[in-house]
Order: sequence, then structure tokens, then C-alpha cells
Amino acid sequence: MSLKLIRIARLKQFASSRGHEGPVELGKAIGKKANQTSDLLTGKASFGEKVALSITEFAGLPVGWLDVLESDQNTAIGPVVRGCVPLISDVQAGMYKEYVDNYHPDDGGQELIPTSVPIQRHTFALRVVGDSMEPDFRAGMILVVEPEMEPNPGDYVIAKNGSEETTFKQLVRDGADWYLKPLNDRYPIKPLGRSTIVGVVRAVEKRFR
Repeated sequence: MSLKLIRIARLKQFASSRGHEGPVELGKAIGKKANQTSDLLTGKASFGEKVALSITEFAGLPVGWLDVLESDQNTAIGPVVRGCVPLISDVQAGMYKEYVDNYHPDDGGQELIPTSVPIQRHTFALRVVGDSMEPDFRAGMILVVEPEMEPNPGDYVIAKNGSEETTFKQLVRDGADWYLKPLNDRYPIKPLGRSTIVGVVRAVEKRFR
């Protein structure tokens, strides 16, 4: 198969994996006009190095991704990175509005965490400590938290008590009563009581180094 046909096949694969239907949607994702995209998909347009590089850069794909068929590689397309959020402490999480403003970013030397979930003004990240949420969430994992989302039963949430201490648990409901549930059976379920929900966990990132 020629390199041009490989690139066309990979472009179609990219469109399918991201749910881009038609040349208009796909064009927006790769930085091309609809007619240019249509010509690329049908083979009418040239698909040289310059075009391939511009597409991979705009779409956030690895360099050369369009040049290798899926059967020849052992990696898949990663999620679209929507932006970065600051990694803050559990103390700061209790007062997130004072520490996080993603519309006017000022990280103050804080580590920024890339995420694929939509970012709002106060979206932030926390690091898991302790073992109360094992085995699903282990110490060191990074949580992306959305304070502006209404929590539902079953959501993983960050809660704050009256002492400004925060905890990471699953929010469960029994009738009219709400509880904070650890996933580790060695820890008890506790009533939500006067604790308040700081935010809903939208994503988790595993880091090995």
C-alpha cells in the first residue's frame, strides 16, 4: 500500500475514533476546510509530508502517526487534551475559589495537570493520599475535580468538614440520608452530615514516575 493510501486510511480511522462525521467536523479537528478534507479523504488532493505534519500537529497526534497502519503499532490515539488544571493541596481544595481561576491562570509555581475533561473556571487536581479508596484509587493517583458540577449518588466526590479538612469518598444515598463511602472495606461508611461537597471527580490519572 502506498504512503498516500496509508495516510488516507489513518485519517479515516482518526475520524471514526473521535466521532467526526463528515468533512466539516473532521476538518475542524485537523485544521482544514471542508473541501480540502473531502479531497484528502477521496484521494483527490496531495497528501505529502507538509500536509501530514500540519494535521498531526493541529490534532495533537504523534509525529508520523498518519504514516503507520494500526496493525504495525501497539499504541492507540490518546484522548484529546482540553487544557491543564493546577494540582493543589487538600487544604487549598477546601477554599478552591481562592486558589484556582482557570480563566486568569496564575499557577504560582504549581504543577499543571493535563486533562481531557472540559475545564471550568475552578477545575483543579488533587493527589490521592491514604488507602481508604483502594483498590480502585491508590495513593499518588491524581484526581481532576469539578466544583461546579452537581453531585449525584454514586459519584466520587471531595467533601469538606467544618474544620476545613477534605476527604475523597464515594457519595451514596439511602432514602433521604447521604453518606460518604470508602471503597476499602477496612474503613467505615460515614454520614455526610454537615460536610459539604467541594467537587465531583471527573477523571483520574495514573503516574508511575
